[in-house]
Amino acid sequence: MSDPISSQAPLIVYVDDERPNRIVFEQSLKSEFRIKTVASAKDALEVLAAEDVAVLVSDIRMPEMDGLELLRIAKDRYPNTLRMVITAYSDVDPILRAINEGLVARYIVKPWHREELRQVLRWATEVWTFGKDKAELQRRLLETERLASLGGMAAAYVHDLKTPLMMVSVTLDQLRAVAEAVPALHAAIEQTPLESSVKQQLLDEIDAAPDLIADAKQASETLNGMIALLNEFIKPGTKRGEPPVIDPLPIVHHVVLMHQRIAAAEVPIGYHGPSELPHIRMSPVELTQVLLNLVGNATQAVQARHEPNRSVAVEACIQGGMLELKVRDEGVGMTPEVLKRVGTPWFTTRKEGTGLGLSNCQRLVGVAGGRLRIESEQGVGTTVTILLPAAG
Repeated sequence: MSDPISSQAPLIVYVDDERPNRIVFEQSLKSEFRIKTVASAKDALEVLAAEDVAVLVSDIRMPEMDGLELLRIAKDRYPNTLRMVITAYSDVDPILRAINEGLVARYIVKPWHREELRQVLRWATEVWTFGKDKAELQRRLLETERLASLGGMAAAYVHDLKTPLMMVSVTLDQLRAVAEAVPALHAAIEQTPLESSVKQQLLDEIDAAPDLIADAKQASETLNGMIALLNEFIKPGTKRGEPPVIDPLPIVHHVVLMHQRIAAAEVPIGYHGPSELPHIRMSPVELTQVLLNLVGNATQAVQARHEPNRSVAVEACIQGGMLELKVRDEGVGMTPEVLKRVGTPWFTTRKEGTGLGLSNCQRLVGVAGGRLRIESEQGVGTTVTILLPAAG
């Protein structure tokens, strides 16, 4: 017969409005953990207020107050309690929201397996116990765990993205026939007895078709490249080859053009620099990722200022054997306090953001042997500088 669990052992609170689920949870784990089960978010908050709770495990779908709202309150009032969500895999959107908002350290999918759940709870109670004296280390452990959890969710999405992206690529290949037929279509429209403004609009749209199709094809190839890179991370033991030597200028132009179309006339975006740039050794997909993030952030900073005639510029020059790319914006800028934390995973000033974009940019530039620095002044704007070694 096993020894009774000490009343001083870390307390785990499990919240589920379905009684059979609570019984199974407690009976399966009570020999190893101190567990208290409750039927509602209200009851859980009463326990949190009365006792020092190490781990809060909550179902998502509950009446009156759902699990996400409970976790938000717990995060605010009891930040030292480790929070987890247990739910059906069909509830993937709430799981992602919970991870992105920092509401949970882990997610558990129904039907759960006892051994897996036991290991997760053992990890959580140990982190909680250790973190009582080392709060900063606990925070870092939880950030790492959140990234790992998000990676697990991403793996499922990567798998499911392949087929629709293949369909997009095949469709764009078929649309190239339209691009090749543009001269004939142009001539046919010219001879059609249409009102002049209607005719001109058709001619403009037909003439733009080849460039639009080519840009869409390049964007789809970038997406396919990102999926391939994600697969490398997902599959253990995959070794990356040496990155190719590339001309960065076409990528710069492509990213600028993409954001020009996205931002329309709201934010002027342009390239300023030489017509030729030194080649660099970096994956074209990863350089595209970096520039998409930086130009996207710059555009959003300008839009947040709500003032006319504010712009974004991508600038390039050569500095001592290094290619220097700058993304400069006339947006809202950052305070010194925000600037110190920017680039930290999960730190963001935007409600819909995760803080992962800039963190990933720093990683990708570092892998390519480069450096990234950020300068910003509130009310003036921000400049992000990338230094990449020129390929020999």
